[in-house]
Amino acid sequence: MSRRIKIQLDGVSGSGYLHEEAAPTTAARFWAALPIEGTLRHVRWSGDAGYILASELADESIPIEHAVSFYPPGSIAFRPEHGEIAFCYGQAQARDHMQPAGRASHLATLDRNVEALLEAVASTRRQGGKPIRIEREEAK
Repeated sequence: MSRRIKIQLDGVSGSGYLHEEAAPTTAARFWAALPIEGTLRHVRWSGDAGYILASELADESIPIEHAVSFYPPGSIAFRPEHGEIAFCYGQAQARDHMQPAGRASHLATLDRNVEALLEAVASTRRQGGKPIRIEREEAK
């Protein structure tokens, strides 16, 4: 069974599972860094997603695993060169002002309270950054 994470964003909670088999190195590094707290902001160039920069995970030696260029809605993607964790709520792509189309690791997929959590991510487009906490979800 995959490890699970819980996301708390501005009073909304949801959770998902890590893609440990498809992205073992990335998932292990991410899991070891939890909990992660910060401010989720809306992306500028990538489309319908919010992101957090986790400086403790910024490491160009972490491989891109389970590689995606376009993020499926409900996915959590990771770009190791920036330590960027992206939460996609619509059409989005791994890109920035330096690189028009890149790749990221599809790290996890949301599967509980997805709609409400993604609405909270989308609200950062108009309302600005919101506090986020990502932690291990304990088995019930």
